[in-house]
Amino acid sequence: MKKIITFDKLFVSSESYNVCFNEVFSPGVNVISGRNTSGKSSLIQSLLFAFGVNDVKESLDEYLFYQPTFRVDFRIKADDSFLAYSIVRDPKSIYVKEPSGKVIPFHGVNADNSVEHIKLKDYIRDLVGFSLILEQKGELKSAPLESMFLPYYISQSVGWVYLRESFSNLQYYKGFKDDYLDYYLGINNNFDRVEHRNLTKEKDKLSNDISNLNRYSRKAEFQFSNLVDEAFGEEAEEYIEKYIQKSKFLEEERNTYIRLCNELSLLQNHHKILKRTKKNIKRQNYNDVDRCPACTQVLSYSLEGLYSHYQKYNDTVELESHITQKLVDKQSSINSSKKKMTKITKDISDNYGVLLEKNVDGVTFSQWVENKANITLYKKMQDDIQSSKTKLDKVKTSLASMVTQQETLSERFKKEKAFKKIFASYTKQLGLKPLNDSRYLDLYKIHSFPRQGVELHKTVMAYHFALNAMIGKSDTAHRFPFLLDAILKEDIDETNLENILSFVGNNLPRDTQTFVSMSEHVKDSDQEELEVKPIERVRVKDVIESYFPESSKLFYIGNGKIERGFLSQSLDDYQEIYEETIDITAI
Repeated sequence: MKKIITFDKLFVSSESYNVCFNEVFSPGVNVISGRNTSGKSSLIQSLLFAFGVNDVKESLDEYLFYQPTFRVDFRIKADDSFLAYSIVRDPKSIYVKEPSGKVIPFHGVNADNSVEHIKLKDYIRDLVGFSLILEQKGELKSAPLESMFLPYYISQSVGWVYLRESFSNLQYYKGFKDDYLDYYLGINNNFDRVEHRNLTKEKDKLSNDISNLNRYSRKAEFQFSNLVDEAFGEEAEEYIEKYIQKSKFLEEERNTYIRLCNELSLLQNHHKILKRTKKNIKRQNYNDVDRCPACTQVLSYSLEGLYSHYQKYNDTVELESHITQKLVDKQSSINSSKKKMTKITKDISDNYGVLLEKNVDGVTFSQWVENKANITLYKKMQDDIQSSKTKLDKVKTSLASMVTQQETLSERFKKEKAFKKIFASYTKQLGLKPLNDSRYLDLYKIHSFPRQGVELHKTVMAYHFALNAMIGKSDTAHRFPFLLDAILKEDIDETNLENILSFVGNNLPRDTQTFVSMSEHVKDSDQEELEVKPIERVRVKDVIESYFPESSKLFYIGNGKIERGFLSQSLDDYQEIYEETIDITAI
């Protein structure tokens, strides 16, 4: 269901500096004028910023210094009914007042990847019915808020030169242009793009896996192992399981033998140390002063010392006896293990000797056994290939049941044909030579235009107006006001000036609100100049009377006289709306 959004009012206030901007908008055409650098672009960017579009933050930096609060009152039309909302943004938070009076807060929204900004994005998307999904780093994600405004906002800085670059953070999404155009033109609107993208990725992965497994299984060692396996197969298969089992037992027993030998070595070292300790303790003399056998400490005679001497000696003798017994037991275990290894080795030789001596084309049974690992891996790869092929067939079947690529291309072709017709009409109205190359006519191929200066400006204008007209014909995408910032270039001549103004006035969208900004170069009456540029003779009131609908509303930033006059009104004059705004944030 298409939703149409209309901006009713913008109020920007700075309590610290006691200044503000306040304006009620027309539901039709709004013309913003004022001196160069007066703040016309800042007004349009304030509308975007209030909705959480952080991409314009740098452009508003001069006014963000005032720590302002932004408020936009807007309406959403759906099914011939209107719902009124207010959105308020202060330095760190955004508050949305719903028609019921309930206020939804989002605290900490200055970073696009913050949890609160993501929550805000989901809320706004749901509010206006925006469901575009984009791919980034292999993942499908909800499109950012900037893409929600992109077809409706033509920025002064780059919007009249480059396509789809009025915001700076959208070209990092894979396949952005196609997904963006498909969405706004209503292509695949009932098509599960997330599922289709996942299935396509799975199909590509399975195809690559099958290709890699086939390539790897064709390696020489696997082919050789397969041939050897066939040569030995008849005689070997009946022996192989028992042979492998015997070999496993032999390997385990060898490990046991090594462990027992290591343990015996430790016991022998322990026994040697005990022998030396017993000898040294026995040599100690307690009839008089004596010294420690291990150091130079003087040992004085005492009954306690004598008792300790004999106790240590007896303990050492007892421990030596225990270790000696363990040495005997350990040696016995080693001998038993050695006998087991000898027996298993003999069994293998007696039972499998014939096969071990067999030679096929210079390949022995031992070599064949070593190749068995390759055989197993080879067979595993063949099983994986077959399994992947089965999965791939299922994925292809699922994709075939969805909208096919050919059907999508067919829909795009129809849209391109309709766009080309509108675009050609608009370029003709703007007095431009026809473009003949499909790169500059087919909507999904257009990246830029081979023109410069005013011609480029007019060509890009025709493109934006034609795309807006196409979106207006679609019943799926939401409709924001058409925001046209600085429609006139500084170096424009008289003919092109009239041509552009006439074109804009005749082709403004009828179903949505429009904001158009243009400078009025007002000079003092006593200021003389040898040559006055056509754009400096523009009087916006005369432009509206000559080219724009009668219902158009004109307002000047800074009364048309002040540079950087966006926040030039006194906050004292707007206390009522200021207090209402504060009440919305006081939750």
